[in-house]
Formats: sequence, structure tokens, C-alpha cells
Amino acid sequence: MVSLLYTFSVDGETDGELGLPGRVFQQKLPEWTPNVQYYSRKEYSRLGHALHYNVQGTLALPVFETSGKSCVGVVELVMTSQKINYGPEVDKVCKALEVSLLFLYLLFSLFQICNEGRQNALAEILEILTVVCETHNLPLAQTWVPSHGGGVKKSCTSFDGSCNGQVCMSTTDLASYIVDAQVWGFREACREHHLQTGQGVAGRAFLSHNACFCRDIRNICKTQYPLVHYARMFGLSGCFAICLKSSHTGDDDYVLEFFLPPGNAEGFEQKKLLGLLLATMKQHFQSFRVASGMEFGDEEEVFVEIIEASETGKLEYSLECIRVPRSATRASSPDADDDALPKEMEVVQQQLQYTSLKRQPSLELNAMDNGLEVNNCLPPLENGPKIPLKKKRGKTEKSISLEVLQQHFAGSLKDAAKSLGGT
Repeated sequence: MVSLLYTFSVDGETDGELGLPGRVFQQKLPEWTPNVQYYSRKEYSRLGHALHYNVQGTLALPVFETSGKSCVGVVELVMTSQKINYGPEVDKVCKALEVSLLFLYLLFSLFQICNEGRQNALAEILEILTVVCETHNLPLAQTWVPSHGGGVKKSCTSFDGSCNGQVCMSTTDLASYIVDAQVWGFREACREHHLQTGQGVAGRAFLSHNACFCRDIRNICKTQYPLVHYARMFGLSGCFAICLKSSHTGDDDYVLEFFLPPGNAEGFEQKKLLGLLLATMKQHFQSFRVASGMEFGDEEEVFVEIIEASETGKLEYSLECIRVPRSATRASSPDADDDALPKEMEVVQQQLQYTSLKRQPSLELNAMDNGLEVNNCLPPLENGPKIPLKKKRGKTEKSISLEVLQQHFAGSLKDAAKSLGGT
């Protein structure tokens, strides 16, 4: 009955005004968490009472009138234990209310293999995931498949309606690989979620059609990464994703997402591991290429976007050039060649410190107690701040915009350097 003491504004602009019910009502999308303790007090104002009464798993569902257009309320289910899978609960609520729920038709539809080309592509992806995970002792790897509008009804197992009429990504059971059984629950949670373009590391890789890495995904807020509570719950931190295309399926995109071993936290070691992952993937590419057209040239270098939460709580983005060894060595092996990657990496960085982000549907979420302010507005990749091109000692620096730099993604770094006036 404590919740009766609280009121939530459906027109609020801050997370404190909206609360969980207000967010669900305003966005017309469900929101759930394995444990409310992963929320900050700004995200969940009832946190103190929840801790007192041992409230843990929570699911909030928007309820729509028969037409399915107007949201008339929010149903909130609370539990005194941690909860990972909410599919059965959603099914029961739908049947009990007997109203048109936005996500009802999405409930656990089986993924359909639409053609032989898609089947061949996913089989090749599974081989890549298996080899990479076994070679480098990664706990989990999975594939996100973008769906455009109406096609999602046949291609996902999530009951999240966020994909309705827009581009989103859902995971497929046909191309995932789990080494550590302890993270199986995280994989199950991914099956019930969508990622919209730009959300999480996988969503960001899809947005850029390139590679993306985050040292610790647990520092990203829930609106920018809906699965962050599960990542905290299962202790997953480092995450790498790359967007690929296959000659089997033409313009279809596939986002491969890899989670790094929990103990691999040092910046240089993580980047060294990225190079090894890319080297292993390159050796097993048959029909695949990077979606942006970027090539693994003779110089063995690739661009990777880095996502981090800064000390001030703002998200920062940088573009780094990662050296890829000519042969992949098991990352955990004591005999691994420390010289496989150069001691000094040449890094092209674009520090995008977003002191103010454009608000989208008047929603601003203070996601962390340290004051992280992030909203649904995703920073554009085009026309961004200029990138300081760091050269070796004794040479002058040049400032080149990211838009100009991206024009050279499809070629080798050597050709790009010549075109940009380098040597």
C-alpha cells in the first residue's frame, strides 16, 4: 500500500517526476528489471521502501484501449525475489485484462528462417562465434538481427513492442554461443528485449555499420542500454560488437556481440584482445565483410568506436585505430606473443563530450546516482567535432572532421593517409 502515497506525472520531464509508471505510460513501452536495487533513486523514487519490503523483480506494462492507440494505464507487478524471465507473467496479464496490448502479438514468436541464404549466413556466424569464444575464453557471444517495421513479427522472441513500425534488433537462438553457464540467464533476458538503433554496444555498431567497444557496459544508463541491469546482475562488463554483411543475403545486416572475460579490465589488455578477436574473425570470414565497407588490409588496422562513461557521468565517444595481428593467439595463453600488437598504438580519437543532449519526447533520465544525464537522443555520427589525428613523435598534428575520415573507411589506412596528406 506504500505506492498509494506516491504520485507520478505523465507529462514530467525529469526521471524523478516520471518514475517507473510515468516512463512506461509516456513511452507506451513495457519496462522491467531483475531487481529494483539496480535502479538509482532518481530512476526509482520508491527505492527506499522497496528495500524495506524486499521488493526485487518488477515488471510494468502499458495498458491500451481496444484500438491500441491510447494508453489508459500501467499495470505493475512486483516480486520479492529476483526475476529474469517475464514471458509467462506477461501472458497471464494479457489474458486477464483481455484488452489490446501493444506487445501481445510479439510474445515468443518463433524465429523464421526466411530463405536458404539467411540459413547459410547464420551457420557461418555460429562457426565464427564458436571459434572466437573457444579461442579467447569469452563467456558469451550472440547475434542481433535488425528488423524493419512489420517484419519483426516473424523474426523475434521479445514481447517488447518498441520495434513496432521502426528499426530494431532482436537476438536469434540460431547464432549464439555460451561458454560460461553462469551467464545463461543474461542470454535469456536478451531474448525478451529489443535494442533500438543506437542502444547498447550492438545498437551503436549497427548505427555506424562498423565496430564498437565499451570497457564497462554496467556504467551505461538503462534508457541507452535496456539490458544494463542484467549486465550488472551477471557481472558482464567489456563488450565488443561489429556489424557485418554476407554475400549470401545481400544488404541484410548482422551484428555480432562478444562479451569479454570479467577479469580483463585493463585498457591496453582489452585493446590487445580486440585485435586478437578481429584476427580470429578475419581468418574465418567466408561470405562476410564489415558493413561499412572497411577492409582488413595488409596494414592489419581497423577503426573501432569506443564508448565510455566519463568521470563526470557524461557518455564519451572516441574513434580508435586498433592494430590487428597477422595471426591470432589464444589471449589467455602464457605463451602468447606480446609483440603480436605494437607497444605503441596509433590512436585516432574523437572525444565527443555531450554537455547537453537534445531532448526527445521531453524525457530526461538521470540514470546513475553520480548524476549521469542521458536521454533517448543518440549522438549523430555525422558532422561531429573535429578529430585530432595523432601522429608519431616529431610531426605536426592535423585536424580532420569525422565526416571526412568516414569517407575513407572502405579503403586501407595507407591510402587514407595519402589522401589526407599523411605519409
